[in-house]
Amino acid sequence: MRDLPRFRLVFLVILGACHSTTAPKSYNAGTWRSAPMPPATGYTQFSLDTVGGVVRGDGQVVGLNAPIDTFTITGVESYPSITLNFAYSSGGTAAYSAQFVSPSQLLGTWAIPGQAPRDSVSYSRQ
Repeated sequence: MRDLPRFRLVFLVILGACHSTTAPKSYNAGTWRSAPMPPATGYTQFSLDTVGGVVRGDGQVVGLNAPIDTFTITGVESYPSITLNFAYSSGGTAAYSAQFVSPSQLLGTWAIPGQAPRDSVSYSRQ
């Protein structure tokens, strides 16, 4: 019977260690934007957030100061890597596999089905 209070204390310590009031840090939360894409001044902009390694977001492709298309994003993050899958409202898809080269910059490969992948594609946190 003397071990019962000790057992309760150990149980409470273990329980407290397993529960946290703060969620894991989302390294990608926020708004991201590509550099202007030649020959025009268009860009891609999107917002992301992550819960438990699952990434969700949405955004738009902007050309000459007007939206051209919108998209949703799903993906996975395992810092410093991130993989994003884009589903455009026009019906197209794309994938972006990248690394965080700094807290505010992603650098990776952009892939559209049926086209050659494009390396060194960068997005900056706004």
